[in-house]
Formats: sequence, structure tokens, C-alpha cells
Amino acid sequence: MRLRRTGRVPADARVRHYDELDDDEQGVVRELADVPWTAPETGDLADGDVVKFTDYYQVRSR
Repeated sequence: MRLRRTGRVPADARVRHYDELDDDEQGVVRELADVPWTAPETGDLADGDVVKFTDYYQVRSR
């Protein structure tokens, strides 16, 4: 899984707010925001979801 900063949120995307995520998911978001790293998929985040953190980040799964 990767996070990619996005300036627009697709109308059909599920938007998750950072504080709604469990501890493991929050850790992955903090780790991946603004860095070109990948992490194993975790919890309830799926390809195409958008996470509102310090900006909007789209989840990309491989």
C-alpha cells in the first residue's frame, strides 16, 4: 500500500478521517505520508480510499 497526496477527492471515494482510524492504521498513515515508501495493507483501508490527514491522501494498493 502507498499513499499519494491528492488535490481532489473523487465523488465515489470513501473518505476516512485520521482520527477515525485505529492505532495501526494511524501509524501507517504517519509513516507513509509524503514519502515514497510502501507498507503492507492494513485494516479497513482499501485501494481508492482517501484519508484526511495533514492533507488528502489517496490509498493505492498493489
